[in-house]
Amino acid sequence: METKILQPLKMPKAASPASRGVEEEWCADPHLSAVEMTPLEARLAAKSPELAEGLKKLRSLVGEEAYEKQIAELPNLTRNAQSLLIVAKNFMQRSLLERDFIPKFKEAFGVADVRVVA
Repeated sequence: METKILQPLKMPKAASPASRGVEEEWCADPHLSAVEMTPLEARLAAKSPELAEGLKKLRSLVGEEAYEKQIAELPNLTRNAQSLLIVAKNFMQRSLLERDFIPKFKEAFGVADVRVVA
């Protein structure tokens, strides 16, 4: 009986734009642009001064190290009446925020409800 050796398949090189370098700009959109991410405090100071005050209180409540590690990296933070909505970068950051900081967010911003989404 003859033994057959399996050979790996050779797939053609992908022609997908996702496989190319970003510098090729395969889908240039004149309506979109990339900007460098600025710190949360700077963005909120310009958009929502009342939230910037809450961030200052939060920094003193959680401590400098925890603030820089978890809070300063947040993409967005919004407030509506007695609710605070926090946008986290990923589910791990969301879990850490929910576990460690919800009561401190409530105290710093004077809200009754805090929601964290990723």
